[in-house]
Amino acid sequence: MKDQIYRNFANIIENILEGILREKRNNLLENKNTGILKTHLIKYCKLKAETAEKYITSLEKANYITLHEKEWGDRTITYIDITILGKKRYDWFVKINTELS
Repeated sequence: MKDQIYRNFANIIENILEGILREKRNNLLENKNTGILKTHLIKYCKLKAETAEKYITSLEKANYITLHEKEWGDRTITYIDITILGKKRYDWFVKINTELS
């Protein structure tokens, strides 16, 4: 069994928002105006799909993120983008997690 590291909800939320912001910075460098693919965000955050869905749903309800679906062949893919409130909250979570570390 792999060593599992416990992360509290604040660390996970910070990590999710950070993943979106990193992807946005990369997209801006490439002149793209999209968020991060949901599957890429889940992998970046090292979360199980079920756990990630719970956080994504909560963050969307809190208006920290928005979800955009696009057709890709026969599949539908989901992009996740951060809102202005999400950016503000990211800074807040970074500060809190730094103080609690």
